[in-house]
Amino acid sequence: MTTARKSVALSSFLIALSVSIACLSDRALCQAAPQPASLIVAQNTPVGAIGRLVAQSDQSPAAKKTIVNTEAEPLPIAILPNDAHIRYIGRFDRSDPPGPRCAWSASALQCAFQGTGLNIKLKDSDSDAYEVFLDGKDFEVLMPKGGEHVYRLYDGPANGHHTLELVKRTEGFFGTPQFLGFQLAAGGKILSLPPQRSRRIEVIGDSISCGYGNEGKDQHEHFSYQTENAAMSYGAIAARKLAADYTCVAWSGRTMWPKNTMAEVYDRALAMDANSQWDYSRWKPQAVIINLSTNDFSGGVPDETGWISGYKAFLAHVRDHYPLAILYCATSPILGGTNDAKLKTFLEKIIQDEHAAGDKNVRLLVFQTQDGADGYGADWHPSLKTHAIMAEKLVQTLQTDLDWKH
Repeated sequence: MTTARKSVALSSFLIALSVSIACLSDRALCQAAPQPASLIVAQNTPVGAIGRLVAQSDQSPAAKKTIVNTEAEPLPIAILPNDAHIRYIGRFDRSDPPGPRCAWSASALQCAFQGTGLNIKLKDSDSDAYEVFLDGKDFEVLMPKGGEHVYRLYDGPANGHHTLELVKRTEGFFGTPQFLGFQLAAGGKILSLPPQRSRRIEVIGDSISCGYGNEGKDQHEHFSYQTENAAMSYGAIAARKLAADYTCVAWSGRTMWPKNTMAEVYDRALAMDANSQWDYSRWKPQAVIINLSTNDFSGGVPDETGWISGYKAFLAHVRDHYPLAILYCATSPILGGTNDAKLKTFLEKIIQDEHAAGDKNVRLLVFQTQDGADGYGADWHPSLKTHAIMAEKLVQTLQTDLDWKH
């Protein structure tokens, strides 16, 4: 078997393993509920079509969106990926000269432009996906082909001014895209973005924080990359409502302790590249939400001493990088009953110990157990509505704790 084929086989195995762990772990914790209303229905619409379908908002999960998935004709004005007008949000690796690469969920790039057309040049796998926001509104979904291609993200009848944000919907093992630049129609130009936002949120988690299956029809639908939408996860929604920049370091099936842990991969700039190291000096959040417990408690309550020790060690690692941030220890919306109660007890003990040791900026964040009346996503994961409810809880918490009210 060639090296390339071995790489593909390994990647496929890791995808299947991670997704299976998440599915089997989380499904066992929930009971059947009435089937929720239909969520997103993807529309295969030709690239460059005028008269876009109604875009989905955070409150309107049933709306339909345009799917961009075909090669576009090149446009004449090239904007290189290192152009100072382009903003990158999240963990981007810039060591490869042709352009920055990213992998973690909800990694984003932004630009402002004037013109009647905008292309993106992207090198990617054929199982990645991106939410496209135009002028702050959810606009369309990019589902690229494998390899290097050009896609039309905007066609407009007038030479207007616009802002565009591209957000990675999928988690790291589905692809490590490389951004190779934008192209503008004749007469177009790249513009300056508004000032960088001062508010910053990081979420560290598992499949829930990835938005695993949140666009799935119901709990009986199994996972596919098309129904994972990190841009509509609770952390991303909350960040938009709070006008904050957002980073998500999450991986389906990961635990806090003792194996397959987030600690094993947390320091990576690129999720699937063990040699890539993130430079924490580049980005310092004021709030860090640690949502890692679902897979730990899925088969029963873990050893209390070992789990608490593992959690404290990870907290210390995060605190070393973010000495001024508030660290939130979050409960799981999937857990219920005895396991949920035990998790809260463990977290309260951890927080009590941290406070006694002098760190008062470690706090509990309780997400209520998901309600069947709000629907379920694929494999019993939180639905879009549940993510919106979780986001509102996070918004209220940060508004109070950080005075982020305006």
